[in-house]
Formats: sequence, structure tokens, C-alpha cells
Amino acid sequence: MENANKKGLLQRAQNVLADVTPTFTNWSKRSGFVRAAILSPCSTADGDFYYVTDAFGLSAREMALLTETQEYWMKTLSRAFEWQCFSRDFGELDHFDGLFDDDVFNQINKIFFLPFKSKENPLIFVLVELDDDDDINLAPASETAVTLKNIVEFKNQESKILAKFDKNIDSGLGISESRLYILSLKLCIEEELAGVELPGDELKNKVIDSITDAAQSVVAPLFRSPNCSRTGTNGEIKVVLFAKDEEDEQLLAYHAARTLIGLLGLKATKSVALLGAGLCPNKKGTIAFLCQG
Repeated sequence: MENANKKGLLQRAQNVLADVTPTFTNWSKRSGFVRAAILSPCSTADGDFYYVTDAFGLSAREMALLTETQEYWMKTLSRAFEWQCFSRDFGELDHFDGLFDDDVFNQINKIFFLPFKSKENPLIFVLVELDDDDDINLAPASETAVTLKNIVEFKNQESKILAKFDKNIDSGLGISESRLYILSLKLCIEEELAGVELPGDELKNKVIDSITDAAQSVVAPLFRSPNCSRTGTNGEIKVVLFAKDEEDEQLLAYHAARTLIGLLGLKATKSVALLGAGLCPNKKGTIAFLCQG
């Protein structure tokens, strides 16, 4: 019984922590960052890599360029879980020129790295300061690492996501049937990544998923409660809208494209497509649409 009580208390504590943990985007905004990312390890048939799994202020191309081998990062960073800074003033940035396009790299003043652990996985937080940016105020490494660990661990809590959908859909169905859409970014992302060499389709698909997830964070405010949106697969974002009158799909696609210019570029966003996927009269089918691949 004692063990059961401990597990129950731990679960409740975890739920409370999940509720108060910000998203990576919101935390980055609140911290005054301009360009930030989390690099996570992965192993594919083509080798062991770090790639961007969370990003704020980076373009899709920048996210892809930050992909590098685990060996590269082991040789570049110390294994200390402390802030590590590389500055242009001290001639320390040349090692990173392949991770950025020239127009961005030439503006970089400093790059900060913070290795941290989440469930025993070694991850890397990256913070880029450009010449025109305000000086970055860094919180203590230990404090930042705890926040990042929580963000990563609670990012995809399925129970919390489903509970939010459940509540929204109950409210929305009082307005209309669920109007189902797919916001397709596949062509945009492929165009934006043209010329970026990623070793193997498996790693490329992971990068595309991360870019799609970043896009979902950008467009989510367009689909406010009780409407819902969720990152799908293959460059797709699932969208559920509730409205008495039929939506103007072209207008919605236009607004979504405008919000994504910073991530995908002006030219690429012309390929944004909002595809109608039908109507659904019940919650079960609506949740299935949002959660399926």
C-alpha cells in the first residue's frame, strides 16, 4: 500500500509539473531569446547524429543545417553540463560555419551551448546571439537544465493532449459538426531543404517532422479553442474547426502561409495547401482524425 501511495503522489506531482511546464516556444519568448534550439541524439542506418527537435526563431533550412554527427559534437563541446560559449571576438566561430548559411553566420556574435540530460539521453541546448541582438541574460546552468528537461519530457504527454482535445471538441460540437482539414507543408519543406544534404531518408524524415512541429507551434494561434490542431506526419498538420458557416479554405491557407514565412520563406509558403478532409459528427471520430498518422 505504501508503494502504491508513493506512486500515486509521484503521478500527481508529475501531472502538476506537466501543467505548469511551458512549451519550448513560450519559454524562449519569455526568456528573450531570438534563435534557440534543442538538439537530440538519434541513431539511423547511416550513423549516429544530433538533429533539431525543438526550435524557436530558426528557419526550416537553419534547423536542417544544424544536423551533425554525434562525434562532431563530442569533439566540439566539453562533457560538462555547464554553459559553453563561443565568440567571434575570440575567433571561435569558424568551426561552426557549416551549420549556418553565410548570411546568418556572418551576423553571429556568440553561440551558447548547454549539454543536459533527459531520461539519461544527452541533449544539447543551442542559443545564437546575432550582432544586432540585445545581450543574452543567462540563467544558471542547473536551473536552465531543469526547465529544458521538463519541457522535453512533458512535450508529448498523450493524456494531457487528449484531455485538451476532449474538452475542446465537446464545446465545438455544440457549434457545428467537426470540419476536418489537413494543412499540407510537404512541398514547402522540400523546397526549403533543397540543397541541404542530409544523410539518409530516415534522418531527413525526422528533420521534416521537427520542422512540421515547429510550424504547428506557429499556426496554432490561428485555430483557437474550441478549434484544434496537431502535428501529423509527412509534413502535415491536422486541423479541426467548428463553425456554422463553411470556411473559406483559400483564405485560411493564405493566413497560415503568412504566419509561416519566417520558418519556410516567402517563396516556399506559396505551396501551402489546406485540404478539406470532410465532416465528423462525433468526438470519437474527431479525435481519431487528430491522432492518426
